[in-house]
Amino acid sequence: MKRRRTLNVAALLATATASSEWGEWGPPPPPPPPPQQQQPPPQYDPQQQGGYYGEQQPQYDQQQPQRPPGPPPPKPPAGPILARVSSVVSGAGVGCGIGKCITGNASPRFAAAGAVSCFLSCCIGGRFGDAALALGQTTVGAVKKSRALRDGRYPVFRQFKAGLGLVQREPWPPGAPNPWRYKRQSAIDPRFSMYEALGAALLTGGVGINFVPLPPLVPRSLCALGASLFFMSLVVVRDARGDAARCLAARVVASIRVMLAAASEQQLVSKTAQAWGLGAMRLGAVDKKLGVSRTMGRLFSRAASTAQAAAAEAAAAQA
Repeated sequence: MKRRRTLNVAALLATATASSEWGEWGPPPPPPPPPQQQQPPPQYDPQQQGGYYGEQQPQYDQQQPQRPPGPPPPKPPAGPILARVSSVVSGAGVGCGIGKCITGNASPRFAAAGAVSCFLSCCIGGRFGDAALALGQTTVGAVKKSRALRDGRYPVFRQFKAGLGLVQREPWPPGAPNPWRYKRQSAIDPRFSMYEALGAALLTGGVGINFVPLPPLVPRSLCALGASLFFMSLVVVRDARGDAARCLAARVVASIRVMLAAASEQQLVSKTAQAWGLGAMRLGAVDKKLGVSRTMGRLFSRAASTAQAAAAEAAAAQA
């Protein structure tokens, strides 16, 4: 019996060894996988959107608004209150200038009309308010930018004193015996061109004479032409008086550049054009509804026919 049991055990071991590819030299069996941790069930939370605590909300692809490419918009030079005050003052100045061009006299009524229109535009808002605020911001920005012109590049008073013989002459523009051939050597040198100076002399002489009181019988247009030609003749003279005239003309050109730069930053021209376009559209709608232009046309035609009939009767009476 013992021998039979021994033979059975040996046969089983031989079968197990033959069924294995490597026998007892084979690799050890792989370790069992670790137990997986089960997540706790979600608990209800009324304060969280979704209703259950621990439940992840679905993520949506929300596109954030992106800033358009390019440099950021410039910071306005004045606050809202200062911009409105500056707009009213600038409107008064513009109205005064328009009244001067129309009637030849700087009437305070035109100044008041300009100030009131800018004030009402600021109160109304919209395109009219944008245009009025742009005017105020342009004025403040031009004043701030004009401070950079006081760095000694355009010594107008110094050149005027030299023209009167009070101080020694310093040729201007500096470093150029011939002002027609002046070129800037560095950024600190003043900007000057004889052609721009002649244009500024023509403009300054023609506009400046309109604000000078003249006798009633003196033609203002001829005085403006004479002042412009006299100023232009001083610009081309190569002495102390010519230095003063060239410096003043260059300062006027630099001031115009500053104002144009401030207006370009605030988009004054485009906003004013939009406001005028909106006003024209509204006036056209009112005229189409009320027929004001047709009524005025009929009145003018009647007046013209009446005048022609009166002229015909007078000619017949004389004949």
